[in-house]
Amino acid sequence: MITFPIKSLFIEGPDCSGKTTLIRNIHTLTGYRWHIFDRSQISRRIFCKFYGRNIDNLDYDLHEELSNLNNRFVILLPEFNVIEERFNSCGDDIHEDLSAMRKVYDAFYEEKDNLNKFPNVSVYESDVSLEGIVFNLGKSEMYSLSDISELVNSFVESTSRKESYPLSFTLYDDGKFEEASSDILDHENEREYYDMIRSSLLRKIDMELAGDNEYARVETEGSRRFVYTDSSCISFIQVAIRDEVMDFNCVIRSTDVKNIFPYDIKFLYFLASECFNKLGCAKKARLRFNLNSAHVVE
Repeated sequence: MITFPIKSLFIEGPDCSGKTTLIRNIHTLTGYRWHIFDRSQISRRIFCKFYGRNIDNLDYDLHEELSNLNNRFVILLPEFNVIEERFNSCGDDIHEDLSAMRKVYDAFYEEKDNLNKFPNVSVYESDVSLEGIVFNLGKSEMYSLSDISELVNSFVESTSRKESYPLSFTLYDDGKFEEASSDILDHENEREYYDMIRSSLLRKIDMELAGDNEYARVETEGSRRFVYTDSSCISFIQVAIRDEVMDFNCVIRSTDVKNIFPYDIKFLYFLASECFNKLGCAKKARLRFNLNSAHVVE
């Protein structure tokens, strides 16, 4: 079974929007299932703009955080009268009056539509259902390969240039590789390319285990030498076993997320299953994908 775990859950929104309460309630309901942050690079960028701060790499830092698809963002943006009521009741440690609160609220509201288009960002503007938020977050951890591929495509489509540079995500498999299918090797346009990558990596593993290398050294299943490299789109794969987990690390130099990547992810998942079975000493697998240029080609 595939799992697509949440790495970091960021709770965002203007002051008095209910972030602290939501964080506490999620922890209570889930038993501290997720690593939750109060604010993210979203707030950093908004407040830098709001206060006229000049900070290097601000846009990239936000993009890097957003483009790790294992991160999830929940933005609370209730009606301002809710903010006003809470401010009048409890005050705020930073903002002294309601006019300052309104300016901060408006700054978040101006960014709402731009942020809400990203598939790992959810904006809640009305009553917040704790159970609904938790359900949706849990559901996102159970994505299939097709779901993940669609998530990648949706994220890239949401960018201004129709390119995310970079984009990354990690998935885990319990070792059964239930979605693995050799049918992907017969893909009409990619058959020869997939066969070249597959043959090269599996042959490399066999050679290293047999000691057929420049050191004449027989490698074990924990070797760091199980590597495929090339200058083509799928440019690097390394397989390594640590702590009974097979790590399948893949770098894709360039990928058309709409027309090619849906097949590439199925191929790489199938190849990971073959490596897992060949090495035979891991209990589960971690597949790390690093897409340097994830783009859309119409």
